[in-house]
Amino acid sequence: MTGTARLARAELRKLFTARAAPASIAIAAVLAVASVLIDAVVAGKSGAHALGSTAETYQMLKLGGLSAVVMLIIGILAAGGEFRHRTIVPTLLATPDRTWLFVVKVAVVTVFGAVFSAVIFGLGLGTVAGTLAAHGIHHLPAQTGRLYFGSVIAGACFGMIGAALGALTRNTVGAIVAAIAWAIFVEQIILQAVAPSLEKWLPVGASLGLTNPPSASVLPPALAGLVLIGYAAVLLIAASTSTIRRDVG
Repeated sequence: MTGTARLARAELRKLFTARAAPASIAIAAVLAVASVLIDAVVAGKSGAHALGSTAETYQMLKLGGLSAVVMLIIGILAAGGEFRHRTIVPTLLATPDRTWLFVVKVAVVTVFGAVFSAVIFGLGLGTVAGTLAAHGIHHLPAQTGRLYFGSVIAGACFGMIGAALGALTRNTVGAIVAAIAWAIFVEQIILQAVAPSLEKWLPVGASLGLTNPPSASVLPPALAGLVLIGYAAVLLIAASTSTIRRDVG
């Protein structure tokens, strides 16, 4: 086994031995199924679209945001947790090359984010298909596959963004609170109300172009993916530089 493979295996082991990742996975799975079932129950009521309609099925398939948020948190914990708990010191003694260590960590988080998002969306999609079939509906909207792929890309990108934020701040609690506050209050509440044309170019807004059906309020999927990857790349470059230069003692 090569040194890189050993590093990747060690990083993957860290993800699953920490409590946060398995707990987040379990919670995300429950929420994915629950959100679909709740949407099905309220369909056709109080002005909601009828069950089986294209609009209502797309609403049920808005699962990418869930996995993206979870991967943002997991990424922060994966990169920032080692500094908080001082486990980074023996890691660096075993692998002094900080740049390569950070690259491997980010790669593991990215791949995990893609797989995790695929599983969560697949679980939700299976619930959607089963729910519709129980009501005699056996078709899905044309954009279902695109939403699946977009959710996978968004989950991987937010894993990278989370890892960058964790490495930059080295404060997991503060980074998580700040990231969630930015996503919910700044982008989705404030900017969406006062500057929607700007909001869709920011990270959460761009992710909606990947995880939501096409509309005038979101970026086209290809452009949204490029924008999100761009944010991840910029943050990762900054985080890599910080990781190389800052003292860990």
